[in-house]
Amino acid sequence: MSSLKKYTLAFALFITLALNGSLSLYLHPLFGFNNGANLLLPIGMMLVALIDDINQKELWLAFGTGIVSDIFFFGIIGVYTVSLPCVCWLLQKVARFLPELFWARAIFTLIGTIFLNVYNWLFFNLTGITKVSLGMLIKGLLPTLLWSAAFIILTYWIWNWLAIEFPFMVKQENYRS
Repeated sequence: MSSLKKYTLAFALFITLALNGSLSLYLHPLFGFNNGANLLLPIGMMLVALIDDINQKELWLAFGTGIVSDIFFFGIIGVYTVSLPCVCWLLQKVARFLPELFWARAIFTLIGTIFLNVYNWLFFNLTGITKVSLGMLIKGLLPTLLWSAAFIILTYWIWNWLAIEFPFMVKQENYRS
């Protein structure tokens, strides 16, 4: 079982994938946020990128998470497969200059959420899968930011603990006494 510790973060993201779908299905109609996007999985990946900014293997985790989430949510590959590793790479670079504070990480995660939302809108409009106006995108940003802020506040300590205690593909036996 100790050999699976290096995959704990990937397992947590897989559980988050299922939870993200369930929350989208049940909480959006409950609170009336029909225009907002539930981005629990990307938020988790972005927080991990901000917390553990030196582990380059987490970019591969973001790529794999993007492929799985694209198939799970959209049925096509390309939305999160491209955007999630790019956002995580940028956040890892930015994290080196940020203070290691909750609020700094939360603000940049919200900025990353806006970027992902705009990228998804652009991707789906350019490919012709959907036609959503720019006004609807802007109208949906506030509910998306509210969802995202709530998810950041509720899950930050979990992602912080996972990223520090179980970094992706890093053997911890070398660092523990």
